[in-house]
Amino acid sequence: MNYLAWSQEYLNTAAELAAVMAKLRKQSKGCSQTVKKEMEARIAQYRICYNECMRTAALLRERHRDAA
Repeated sequence: MNYLAWSQEYLNTAAELAAVMAKLRKQSKGCSQTVKKEMEARIAQYRICYNECMRTAALLRERHRDAA
């Protein structure tokens, strides 16, 4: 198993999630308070996924170093 390539896939996914969060933040500007709160809730869910991807990528990079 190529842990380094697998780690890179998680990093790519994290980058995609970061782009989505940035887009949502931009869209939420100028919205009503109700819509803004809904957007913030969505961003929070994406942030959880982003953080998990980053932790998993770090773990896989560490396994790659240990296997080498």
